[in-house]
Amino acid sequence: MKTSKLAPWVTGLTVAAFATGCSSGGTTPQDSGSSAAAEAVTITFQEQFSDSESAQMEKQLADFNKLHPEITVNLVRDNDSSYYDKLATQVVAGKGPDIARVEPPKAAQYIASGWVAPLGDAAGSTDDYFAASLDSVTKDGELYGVPQDLSALALYYRTDMFEAAGISAAPTTWDEFSADAKMLTKDGQYGVGLFGGWGAFEFYPWLWQAGGDVLNTDQTEAVYNSPEGVKALQLWVDLQATAMPDGMATATEDDLKARFISGNLAMLTSGPWTISSMKDAGIDGKWAIAPLPKGDQSATVLGGMDVIVMNNSKQQEAAKTFVSWLMSNEVQKEWSSALGFIPVKVALYDDPQFKSDPYVSAFAAILKDARSRPTVAAAGDVDSALGEAVQAALSGVSSPQAALDAATAKADEALSK
Repeated sequence: MKTSKLAPWVTGLTVAAFATGCSSGGTTPQDSGSSAAAEAVTITFQEQFSDSESAQMEKQLADFNKLHPEITVNLVRDNDSSYYDKLATQVVAGKGPDIARVEPPKAAQYIASGWVAPLGDAAGSTDDYFAASLDSVTKDGELYGVPQDLSALALYYRTDMFEAAGISAAPTTWDEFSADAKMLTKDGQYGVGLFGGWGAFEFYPWLWQAGGDVLNTDQTEAVYNSPEGVKALQLWVDLQATAMPDGMATATEDDLKARFISGNLAMLTSGPWTISSMKDAGIDGKWAIAPLPKGDQSATVLGGMDVIVMNNSKQQEAAKTFVSWLMSNEVQKEWSSALGFIPVKVALYDDPQFKSDPYVSAFAAILKDARSRPTVAAAGDVDSALGEAVQAALSGVSSPQAALDAATAKADEALSK
């Protein structure tokens, strides 16, 4: 999921130290007995929060500040597109933040490069999280990060448009999906939107559903130019020609949500971050969520953001203390419920507040088919190459086979370094 481009800003917030050894399954952060006279330290948390996320984090940090005043946390918000380039430059220079919030492929890349400190018991137990959500932050069986936000792609569909077209349920297979999308494309309306403006993220599920994969078994070569990969990309190309608005190669979710809300688009793929805007759109009873239609198998892509403690940090213990607090059940429940997110902690799905929400329950089932993106050191390059192939094919610049061949060669070059 991408964030809007905003000017970076920094706000200083004083927050408290919390026991690094808190119980991972507990619901209430506990005071470890740290003294009020403890030496004051400052840590920096570099992130890309949205406006609503920033406001919520400030609120929760203020609550934490009442417990322990000896750690000051500077939130550094930088939503510029050069966020990762700047972070890498800082780290190479021996500087950078104490804590960073990054996309999973970047977390994997930074961990492999030795830029990230292991969390030890500050992360809690691996059993606290969905297994796939830890792929990007695990090395040699040890956790080097934690998922702060969790998402997976699902099918959003307009039930009223389906009913008007005589379609009784969401498609469950590719054949049904294609047929429904074409049937729903008429009178200036479109059946579906599948877009390339977020790179490869939206395309991963279809690659996996077709039986394809990103890398070979030992993760040394890209293999997305397989017949299965070509089949998946051809599906997108065919739908661009028959059932999607023009320009899907570079479109983003923002280009499609308004169409969906207005009744101009019958289906789109999105994650739990879209639930709140749909609830606020005045279309209650006219939309629903379903698993993505399956090809040879079911699959969706795991998304979200990871939190890591940087090796350059001179205050690693204080940073880990903050992570322990952040990932406690109580803090995560407040964070998720306030922002309309699905929980990252497995135990919270049994909490009555989340269990009674049909949309959260829908994603709880969808997460069972979720897979993580590549977690090798060159994950970012592998991801970018596949995204370029999707854009090239959707725009008609290359055939699916030629686009994937070129992307595979580019990814292999990055993997060989």
